[in-house]
Order: sequence, then structure tokens, then C-alpha cells
Amino acid sequence: MDISGVSNSLVQQIGNSSTQVGDAISIKMLRKSLDIQASQATRLIESVAKSMPESGSRLGRHIDIRV
Repeated sequence: MDISGVSNSLVQQIGNSSTQVGDAISIKMLRKSLDIQASQATRLIESVAKSMPESGSRLGRHIDIRV
């Protein structure tokens, strides 16, 4: 197959369009991974908040240091 008659601009346009599609897919994947990360961070913060002692408890108010 002889492609010498294909202009350079056409080859460049084909290359650019495939790059743009690849970039769009990469951006969608990045957005999805950021959404998942934000969701996991929220769940982690909520789990830490649940494990904290109540504000009325005396736990953790006094530290006894002896040498």
C-alpha cells in the first residue's frame, strides 16, 4: 500500500484527533479517581470522628508524666 500521496496535514490531523481522544479518556479517568479518593477520605474522617471519646468524658484530659 502506497501512502506517499497522503498529505502531511492529513496525517497530522489524524494523529491529533487520536491524541485528543486519549487525552479525554485520561481526564475522565483522573476525575473518577479523584471522586473515589474524596469519597474514601470522607469515610475515613467520619470513622475517626466516631471513634473519638465524647466531649463530656474525662478520658484524655490529664496526662501523668513521671521520670
